[in-house]
Amino acid sequence: MNFDNTANIDDTADISDRFHPQSRDREIDVDEEDVDRDGESSLCELRMSSLSLLDFDEVRQRLADRAYFHEARQLALEIAPSFDPYEVARLQRETADARALLDEIDDIFLQSDTDTSELVARAVIGGILTGAELLAVADSLEVHRRARTAARAAHVAPLMAEIAELIPDLRELQRQIRSKIDGRGDVVDDATPTLRALRSQVRQAHSDVTAELQRFIQSSTVRDSLQDPIIAVRGDRLVVPVKVERRHRVSGIVHDASNTGATVFIEPFSTVEMGNRWRELALEEEREVARVLRDMSALVGATGEDIRLADRMTAQLDFALARARYGRSLDAVTPAIIQWRSGDASPDDASSVSDDAEQPSAELEPRLRLIRARHPLLERDAVPLSVDIGPDWCSLVVTGPNTGGKTVAMKTIGLAALMHQSGIQIPSADGSALPIFDGVFADIGDKQSIKESISSFGSHMRSVIRILRHAGPRSLVLLDELGASTDPEEGSALAKAIIGHLASQSVATVVTTHHRNVAAFAETNTAIMNASFELNPETLEPTYRMTVGVPGRSYAMAVAERLGIPPSILAQARDLIEPQHMLFEDWMNELQHERSQLQTNLESASLARAEVEALRREAETLREQARAQLDYIIDRREDIVETARAVIAQRFAEAGRKLEGIEASLRWAAPVSTITARHTGDEPTPVERAERIRRELSAVDLPDPVPVVRRKLAARPLGVGDAVFVRGMNLHGSIADLNARNEEAVVAIGNVRISVDMHRLSRVEADDDDRGSVRVAAERPTPFGANLGPALTDPEIDLRGMRADEAQVNLDEFLDHALRDGLTRLRVIHGRGTGVLRNVVREHLRHHRSVRGYGPEPRERGGTGATWVDLED
Repeated sequence: MNFDNTANIDDTADISDRFHPQSRDREIDVDEEDVDRDGESSLCELRMSSLSLLDFDEVRQRLADRAYFHEARQLALEIAPSFDPYEVARLQRETADARALLDEIDDIFLQSDTDTSELVARAVIGGILTGAELLAVADSLEVHRRARTAARAAHVAPLMAEIAELIPDLRELQRQIRSKIDGRGDVVDDATPTLRALRSQVRQAHSDVTAELQRFIQSSTVRDSLQDPIIAVRGDRLVVPVKVERRHRVSGIVHDASNTGATVFIEPFSTVEMGNRWRELALEEEREVARVLRDMSALVGATGEDIRLADRMTAQLDFALARARYGRSLDAVTPAIIQWRSGDASPDDASSVSDDAEQPSAELEPRLRLIRARHPLLERDAVPLSVDIGPDWCSLVVTGPNTGGKTVAMKTIGLAALMHQSGIQIPSADGSALPIFDGVFADIGDKQSIKESISSFGSHMRSVIRILRHAGPRSLVLLDELGASTDPEEGSALAKAIIGHLASQSVATVVTTHHRNVAAFAETNTAIMNASFELNPETLEPTYRMTVGVPGRSYAMAVAERLGIPPSILAQARDLIEPQHMLFEDWMNELQHERSQLQTNLESASLARAEVEALRREAETLREQARAQLDYIIDRREDIVETARAVIAQRFAEAGRKLEGIEASLRWAAPVSTITARHTGDEPTPVERAERIRRELSAVDLPDPVPVVRRKLAARPLGVGDAVFVRGMNLHGSIADLNARNEEAVVAIGNVRISVDMHRLSRVEADDDDRGSVRVAAERPTPFGANLGPALTDPEIDLRGMRADEAQVNLDEFLDHALRDGLTRLRVIHGRGTGVLRNVVREHLRHHRSVRGYGPEPRERGGTGATWVDLED
């Protein structure tokens, strides 16, 4: 038996490393592990701790919920960020590729709840699988087949097709299993010719035994001795239940007794030989079934390596699709990758940066840019966050009230970095950009331990010390409530020193704090920037909006007053505040008020600008549509006029033929004298009326036909001196000058020269003695549709890749041809994409007077990427 495999196992030894980046990252982490002398945690442990603090485990779980293949779910639960820029870029390309595949074919159903790896491993070492287990293997092979077929057929996802190419073709093994195992996991009769014959004999032998037992039960000699007139099974033997006190009246072999001892189960001597025959055949059948299972298990074992490879590649494919599904559910995007500057080199690669390296220019990218980013674990109505870090500063100090959004903002930044480096798209707007950090280190929450006698401040300091030891210029550090849980003066002093140290090392840092001294320190350091969250000044409710560049104010007095603290205590508290603090608070209040006014004005201006921009775009669209329609009418003016004239002439001819038929009918119906006799006076007879209509039709002068220019297209390009016809103007002349760059030509028409688009020119036949004169022949009207080109051979048009105006023109021409040729069912392919072309096509069809109906094609014929059209008969 020959299985057609698309990949050789020996040639794919490194596939695991190539398509399982997380395993390679773990090896890198182990290589970098450096347990210090004090027994503190390693760099790997610090990174893993940060993942937990930033709720990355929940992201893993949600990603796993969108994976269908069992091994892909495991990969999702074990996903970890990579710190290799090339690996991150490849993972993001895979995810974008998978998302394009989802947009093209909706999804690939790779559901597989059973992990068959242990079954395959048992078959490889010679184990025999049951029918149900073989059926589970066949089901997994069907998943491999779907993954291979769907991904290979997608032209929009080359990376997914590359992975699918590595999935071995195991359809023959799948066919063999399903041909011998039915849906319940039983071996079918046709598995072997011997098995079919044996089962037929077993059924016949069983029928003979039961028939004989039925006769035995119904006989009058033993009827009163039976407990019940039934056939039972004991120890694979067919028996009858006999009352124990009448045991001596029934001759046979006792096989069992009831729990109460009132019944014994006897096999009559008359059926012993038949029972033996039945059991012998049944055992032979079992041996044949075991042989089939053994052979099929051997086939599975022989292709075990191919099945394992197919499992890995299918898991990798579904893992990428799971990331794409998760990104689509978040309306996420792939951020741009910010390249590190030479001054941001880590200590390990500092030797690679030369002393005379070019310094960065004044126009630098920020270290981090998030536009309308959302926390992936919050609902869609969460207030988005927009923040830049840098380019000329690296530390952000965030202040503001409790529950105002500081920690959520910090986690949003950290999760965006972790998701990006794990190959997951981030929930933000286009334009967001992130670097590849060599570590995301976080200290968030209270980790005090009574058992280990560790206070909140002590636990924070231990984490900060570990972070300072490993953080470098290419790291991201997130410190929540730095300097809290201790004396305010000493805590703020430590916070300022730590932030200053990280800023001096150019470490991208986000710090939240309530210490006003820390915010004041940030104002004096050019490498540090303040940011703040604020409350609504009227309701004191959080706005969850962060403002960069301004420190936050305190709301303690306002909140206490609103909650109802006695006025006397509130007044005493205000008296105890230092004058400098009150001046600062007043300044902050004034600044907040001005900022609110400015924000309102900016929002109004933005709204007005958005409305103007929308109107401008609408006007531009209408202008383009009008221009396209005008060009269409001008280009086809002669065809339209000629077609209309031909229709009129045809209708006149039809009316004349009908009148002639009426006249002939009247003449055949009765003699003219009879008809005339019935109509006396001035009233004309029907024949006279028909004759009068015929004379009137004959007297009608049809308009002269539009001159038809006999054009002869040549293979060579147009040149100066060529006789041409100007479409849309019904003029002819000769080319006096050409401008190939602008695709324009100057055409001489007598003494007049005009500049026209070269696409409107067609070379025409010229008389040998005079190239300036063009032969024009007046022809009689042709049948309707004769000027619309050849007959349609395909009731389908593909508009993908066209602009909106171009698509409308081509669609109109396609509908004209279809109406001419009498087609009533059409198909328009416009693709999915952003949906703009689909909306243009359906809006055009909605207003077309000859379109009776339209709608999306069924899924197997393109779904929302194509539209069916019904025309009026």
